[in-house]
Amino acid sequence: MEYIIEDFTPSGGKHCITNALKQVFDYYDHPLSEAMLFGLGSGLAFTYINLANSPMISGRTKPIEFEEKLAERLTIKAKCRKPKNYENCLVKTIKLIQQNHPVLIYVDMPFMKYLEMAPSSHFGGHAVVLFGFDEEKRLFYVSDRDNSDYPIHTPRGEIASDYHLVSYQEIEQARSSSFRPFPAKNKYFEFDFSTYTERLTTSIIAAIKDTCESMLNPPAKLLGINGIVKFSQEILKWQHFSQDKLKIAGITNYFQISQDGGTGGGIFRKMYGEFLLEVDAILPNKGIAELAAGFIHLGDQWDILAADLWYLGETGDSKMLQPLSKQISEMATTERTLLQQLKLMIDS
Repeated sequence: MEYIIEDFTPSGGKHCITNALKQVFDYYDHPLSEAMLFGLGSGLAFTYINLANSPMISGRTKPIEFEEKLAERLTIKAKCRKPKNYENCLVKTIKLIQQNHPVLIYVDMPFMKYLEMAPSSHFGGHAVVLFGFDEEKRLFYVSDRDNSDYPIHTPRGEIASDYHLVSYQEIEQARSSSFRPFPAKNKYFEFDFSTYTERLTTSIIAAIKDTCESMLNPPAKLLGINGIVKFSQEILKWQHFSQDKLKIAGITNYFQISQDGGTGGGIFRKMYGEFLLEVDAILPNKGIAELAAGFIHLGDQWDILAADLWYLGETGDSKMLQPLSKQISEMATTERTLLQQLKLMIDS
């Protein structure tokens, strides 16, 4: 038996979760841009993460936390399911698709073969949408963020498919993975849009205030603006890494910043700038467009850093670390100023 949700249209996008959500919102006739979804969920963040294989930075809030905030602000019923038994997870997934509900799931990226990731490049917070299945061939129809008119770059090349046919076995490995960071562990979302309320003005103000607070007054030194400052300090310690680990750190964090890694460019700062451009049309006379341009320019600076990190990944040249530290420190100061100005505008 083969079943495909007829009215679901796969589309490509900048970031996995905002693109997956965009497709779900479109399907239920409540279209919002990726940038608006990102901003409404208070997606902008920063974390410096120490992992054994390589230190890693992140420019967005945690998976699940982001989706739940977005749903709350738009009064959507969104339930994150976490079945312990994969067989139960599979049965429920098939049932939802047969009921014409696309299923937003989380997968560990190396197990999705079309992404051509290194086996050790675990990340279980990658979101895709299942919108069909073939029981006889044991395949799922998967929409990722690539599309025939939206190519994306993977570590080993470019992909651009409207959808991917992925075996049940691959999907099971990817969904049930417990590898850090952000273990997938069978998580998926069920949505109910019957209570949806587009209170954009109220929701936008709440979202921006939340972002400013979490970035300017984070609860830990590894988070928010403090985390960016910490990154500027910690990168100097990378000189003690073996050359192999230094190269891995460079490449890993290139993808955490670059649009190639699904950030929309500039470790999500460009997406936040695009969100603020949309906000400027909804909240007139606030002067937010100027700050939007500031975030987009800041994203350009992060992209310059990403290019340097790529070079670090190719050469393992530890002499780069001192100037990189200075670049990061300057960006922390710039972002703090932008967020302080944004907070004043929203509060006025």
